[in-house]
Amino acid sequence: MTQEFTVPGEQFWTITPFRFSTPDGWSGRQTVDQLAYLWVEGEAGTNCGIQWKRVPAMLELPRIAAMSLAVTTKQFPDVKVGLSTYGRLGGRLGYVRVAEFTKPDGVVTAQVYGTFFGPRFGADRPVELFEIIGHCAVANRHRIAELQGIVNSFRFIVSAAEFGVSVQNESATTGDDITGAGDGAVAKGA
Repeated sequence: MTQEFTVPGEQFWTITPFRFSTPDGWSGRQTVDQLAYLWVEGEAGTNCGIQWKRVPAMLELPRIAAMSLAVTTKQFPDVKVGLSTYGRLGGRLGYVRVAEFTKPDGVVTAQVYGTFFGPRFGADRPVELFEIIGHCAVANRHRIAELQGIVNSFRFIVSAAEFGVSVQNESATTGDDITGAGDGAVAKGA
């Protein structure tokens, strides 16, 4: 006797569909390492990647944020954090950090890091973790605000009927802004 399973379905779900927007002048494509890799043509070092992985449901955002900062600090010991905040992003809890560091080539670089979980499909299931990591030269301050805007624009496209499963914490399409986008500031006291 055989069984047939449907993916996505009640037992097997795939990545939750999402949408995001970019300012004019940005291009994008999918890569081996990124669900979406974004860049500005002709501006070396200005880029943004959207990454995804499944993690245990018990993993919490503060731990993920601390691990991410530890990795960045190990690679760039002069890192200065200008913004580090938790808040609502698309109706769900998210974390955003804006930091700057000096790359080996001497370019002082801003990093915008946003992370949040996808919709939960049951307490006993793994959860999707999304990370958006953007970089630009600090000299291009307007790009910092654009990267923050990309993070703020992220929305899940979730229909419980479409997946045939019970979806918890469905994403709202609110105008939540946890990044302070628009001020272009990196280090608010550094």
